Amino acid sequence: MESLSAIGVFVRVAEARGFAEAARSLGITPSAASKSVARLEERLGTRLFQRTTRRMHLTEPGARFYERCVRILDELREAETDLAREHRAPQGKLRVSVPEFVALRLLIPALPRFRKAYPRLELHLDLDDRVRDIVGDGLDAAVRCGELTDSRLMRRRFKPKRFILCAAPSYLQTRGVPRTVEDLARHDCIRFRFTSTGRLEDWFLRQEPGAPVPRIPETFTFNNGEAVLQAAKAGLGVGQIIDLMALPELAAGTLRPLLTEHSVERGAMWLVWPPARPTPPKVKVFGDFLAQLLAEVS
Repeated sequence: MESLSAIGVFVRVAEARGFAEAARSLGITPSAASKSVARLEERLGTRLFQRTTRRMHLTEPGARFYERCVRILDELREAETDLAREHRAPQGKLRVSVPEFVALRLLIPALPRFRKAYPRLELHLDLDDRVRDIVGDGLDAAVRCGELTDSRLMRRRFKPKRFILCAAPSYLQTRGVPRTVEDLARHDCIRFRFTSTGRLEDWFLRQEPGAPVPRIPETFTFNNGEAVLQAAKAGLGVGQIIDLMALPELAAGTLRPLLTEHSVERGAMWLVWPPARPTPPKVKVFGDFLAQLLAEVS
């Protein structure tokens, strides 16, 4: 530690080009600053300063040593800042708007882990599939899916969404398994309708260029993604469901994937928050937690 202290004195003397001003900024006497540099020169076996009656100049070895010392001190300050940031646990309220399926399928089952990691943080989730006005509604952040239109917001991008066609084994046993996208026109299909616009969501299917758009029946429509999934599990028909929602059912066998060669990735999941630099710690840890959960279900 004595060497590190001497390096700090040396750097300040080099920048002040004198002992008096350097000593004042360090809160020590000029004599103490001079002795510290002298001991450092003795230990290194070389002169660091060329002294005259009026000024001090770095010698050539001193200049090289100064550059390296500055880098060392900068890295040390950065390490101290990072460590302090890690131990300064986020606290207070964190209000986040989250699509219902993300909250129910991903976040809420994992919240005991979040609570254990950040016990001083109060998490308020607004389950809402609408695009909320983050600033106007007093939100700290929002999870959004698809394309972003508000360029003013800070953002963090997560994995793309993969859309999977699936149906319950009971439905397939009764109605048969569709072998082509054209076969879908003869099946009961479960569709999603956007609450905000009333628009029916298109089914995204990978096809050859120029292939005709398949007709997808509207046998059942729901304005809730979880309802689409539950309807498919109940054997009402074929649904197109985001992989994040369907993976547990596919693993359990309560839903079977269909026409997997036509599955596509489209859009992405985002965390957005009001403009702020640096990112508020409570928003950053929530984003890190969400990224970890998404990686676990990939």
